[in-house]
Amino acid sequence: MRKIILVAAAAVSAMTSAFAGGYLTNTNQSVSFLRNPARDAYFNVDAAYFNPAGIGLMSKGWHMGFDLQSAYQTRTATSYFTPFATGTVNGVQNAENGLKRFEGNAKAPVIPSIDLARIADKWFFSFHFGITGGGGKCQFDDGLGSFESQVALLPDLINALQPGAVSGYTMDTKVQGRQYYFGGQFGVGYKVTDKLNVSVGGRVVYADCNYYGYVRNIGVNVNTPGGTVNMPASTLFTQQGMPDFAALAANRELNCDQTGWGFTPIVSVNYNLGKVNLAAKYEFKTRLRLKNRSGVNTSGLAEFDDGKKIAADIPAILTLGAKYDVKKNLRLSAGFHYYFDKQATQYEHKENHLKGGGWEILAGAEYDINDIVTVSAGWQTTNYGLGDNSDFISDISFVTNSNSVGLGARVKIKKRIHLNVAYFKTIYTHYKKDMAPYDKLDQKVNAMVGQLTNALTQDAAYQQSIINNATSTPEQIQLAQDRLGVIQREAGAAQNVMGAVGAAMQAGRYNGYVNFHRTNDVFGLGMEIDF
Repeated sequence: MRKIILVAAAAVSAMTSAFAGGYLTNTNQSVSFLRNPARDAYFNVDAAYFNPAGIGLMSKGWHMGFDLQSAYQTRTATSYFTPFATGTVNGVQNAENGLKRFEGNAKAPVIPSIDLARIADKWFFSFHFGITGGGGKCQFDDGLGSFESQVALLPDLINALQPGAVSGYTMDTKVQGRQYYFGGQFGVGYKVTDKLNVSVGGRVVYADCNYYGYVRNIGVNVNTPGGTVNMPASTLFTQQGMPDFAALAANRELNCDQTGWGFTPIVSVNYNLGKVNLAAKYEFKTRLRLKNRSGVNTSGLAEFDDGKKIAADIPAILTLGAKYDVKKNLRLSAGFHYYFDKQATQYEHKENHLKGGGWEILAGAEYDINDIVTVSAGWQTTNYGLGDNSDFISDISFVTNSNSVGLGARVKIKKRIHLNVAYFKTIYTHYKKDMAPYDKLDQKVNAMVGQLTNALTQDAAYQQSIINNATSTPEQIQLAQDRLGVIQREAGAAQNVMGAVGAAMQAGRYNGYVNFHRTNDVFGLGMEIDF
């Protein structure tokens, strides 16, 4: 019964990355990446993240990089569901055709990262710190269709009991979430030969997330002889003599913090042939369990129960890269990434809904205009193993295939100091998911009515035991008999609701679709210092 309304905070419970990379991985770990994402075979200081074994090709001594990025993203789920046409949310009436746009805005104004490298004769060391997953705050001012659709059923449920009683619904809602995966990465490398370098290391990951949201003031527009009157849905159920149904329209709220630690082993190899440099890196799967600290959770969603641990593994990643020096001042690069998404355990094994792992192809070019200014540009295509009408995504959490372009410059401001500036734009494809019925409402209604019926059955047995108990007083017996009358009326109403909803589903009234889309813009400014 509690699951009739999904709390708004669930809409960001698996908030995906605001940046480039897999659905749980940020690969834009430097401003140099923004201006040319094919960094897998480079050996600048940001190789501490992209190509740890390539660090050994840098000049001896200390090298440091410090970068700041700002990312801005929108996530839009345009949903079609016929009952939306009768709704008013946060005081604004929905479109009459049942088509509604749910948009969330994610901002990460300051995203820092640090790279550090020390190169000796044979040994070399590297360190990287950055936000390797998540990355910002996201807010949906009008909730999402996945939970409004359940509120939108209330007029149909009530009209199944009293035809023509109500003509619409009202509700207030808000969603916001924050998700940061901080990663501290270290590597130790060795120059095996003049051409071959190897590196081993790992990344310590700390996840810090918060999800907050509510659904309040659920009301219905009641048709009366004097006109339409809005009243709380719970009040109407009570007036109709069905107090147990009132719980279906109770306020829901969630405020949950999630934290957890994980470790990622990393191995890397680099092979240099002069003008050609080849590199490979493998990041093992990160086992991550997030622990809930819920200040309040009246959502009915077990995923946010206080003290519970939630599976949220970061998938293993294989990266391959190549760089070719066409001329002294012109370099071309390419890369390939594969994400082992299906092997990364998620809550309730969500990974099983994927058709396959995600992959990326990257390419870029870098040109030295002179000894001071270098310009570069690059492209990246990202493909997720979703398949058609995938149950892996919903408006609560979704990714779509994309193409990204980056451009920028590296400027020498002093002999050992360089400045990087860049802009990175991602163009996402639309992904349409057809649903019959919308958001599996048949399962949710069956669960809701089933829980209500079971509760009524148990209560009926309890009341009957009072009536049959020889020690019960006449007053107790009368109260039990009155309660049995209410239970019988509500049990009959539940059956009527199931019949009406089932007929509507069979007629296709609850069929719908969601069209998913995103936008992403990232700006970056960074500095590299050689000591």
